[in-house]
Amino acid sequence: MRWTVNSTSNGMKKILLIAVILAVMLVGWMLWKNKGDIIVNTPTPTVSPMPTPLVSPELTMGLSPVVTNNIITYTDAGYTPNLITIKKGETVVWKNESNSFMWTASAIHPTHKVYPGTDITACGTQTLLPMLDSCGRIESGQSWSFKFDNIGTWGYHNHLNSSKFGKVVVE
Repeated sequence: MRWTVNSTSNGMKKILLIAVILAVMLVGWMLWKNKGDIIVNTPTPTVSPMPTPLVSPELTMGLSPVVTNNIITYTDAGYTPNLITIKKGETVVWKNESNSFMWTASAIHPTHKVYPGTDITACGTQTLLPMLDSCGRIESGQSWSFKFDNIGTWGYHNHLNSSKFGKVVVE
């Protein structure tokens, strides 16, 4: 038995090939068109130029505000002071004055889980819980702050250089 290819069969193959190419192009165009609708959660640390001295919120209710100076400076040598004692509810500001990035986070490196509610895996998610983790690089000249609502001794470190660390004692 001998098979022959007729022109109708070739014509059907061409139509099928064109249909497949058009389908691939349509799917590609739809994906390209919708790429602006994709939401990507990336960590965005709260950074700002060095703020003016902080006022404790609990002291502003009908009383004269008291200025606190809970500022820790990060330099190429590390955190200074690397031990600070504060009251519950006070905020600490870490200011980057080094020549590199700083990523301040709760101990223990690399999981950042010691301070309650803090976990590096939550960085970049839409968690509403405050975390002792800047969840990203803080540039030189910028600062990051955190309000301590838990009493205890809390270790922290630079996630980008874990040999630089310190402690906050909250009374």
